[in-house]
This record gives sequence, C-alpha cells and structure tokens, in this order.
Amino acid sequence: MEEFKKTGEERVFKGGASRDAAIGKGAPHWMPSIALFLVSRIYENGNIQRDKLNGGIGNGDSRNWENGMPINELLGSAERHIQRYREGDRNEPHLPQAAWNILNAIMMSVWIWLGYRDVSFNNLPDHIHNWKPGDPSPCPLSPQEIEWLKVRGIEKNNTTQ
Repeated sequence: MEEFKKTGEERVFKGGASRDAAIGKGAPHWMPSIALFLVSRIYENGNIQRDKLNGGIGNGDSRNWENGMPINELLGSAERHIQRYREGDRNEPHLPQAAWNILNAIMMSVWIWLGYRDVSFNNLPDHIHNWKPGDPSPCPLSPQEIEWLKVRGIEKNNTTQ
C-alpha cells in the first residue's frame, strides 16, 4: 500500500482527525477573493472578445495569451496600467489589467523555464551583471520560485499533468 505524501509534521484536530502540515503548499484561502474576481473579469472579457466562435472578433482562440508572448511585453503593459492608475485614470480597470499581465508574465516564465514556450519569449535584460544586448537573458525564475515549484512536483524533467 502506498503511503500518503506528507509535507511536514502532522496536525491533530480536536475530534481526533489528523492531517499533514499545510506549510509550503500555498495559501489560496488567504488571497483577496474580490481582487481575484476583478482580475478574472479581465480573463473573461479578453477571451470573449477574442473568441470568434462565441461572437467575438478574434480568430477563435479564446486562450490567445497561452500561445506565448515576450515577458517584457507583459511587464511593459503592467507598468503602463499601473502608471495610468497612479495618474488618476479610472476610465478602465487598470489594476486588474496590470495584475493580469503580471500573472501571465509569471506563468510565461514558468513555461519558458520548463521548455514549454520558446526561449525567445524570455527577452529580459540583466542590468545587475556583466550582460549586454545579444547575450542570453537570465533565468526567468528565481531559485526560490524553482524550489516552490518542486514542492508541487513541477520540475524540468518531472512535470505534473
């Protein structure tokens, strides 16, 4: 019989039930649900607009961003939305749009690191080391992010389905 994967010291509850530690597994229950809802509307609206099959103007690909785009493109868009918000522009949902771009930059970084998206999408400069244009970009993930992914079983040669 296979043992359950444990991630730390077991917790025992008042009724006698036990469970392994939740440390290192992420804490989505602490994320702000209303803010997540507002960001999810950006995904919803963008996908509806791009999904020609459902009345949008796009090419039928409602998950367009997942095809890949340069990390710097996503970060530049996030920075522009943050700037507009900082300037007082409330004509559109700038903070949720900035968060959409940042979340997608994170995911694109993971996919590039795993080899699932073309390395050319990692167009990040490295201005704190001896780097110049034309040199390879630095790894898009920090060592800590790579370690966190390993907790989920996500590794370059052993990815979860």
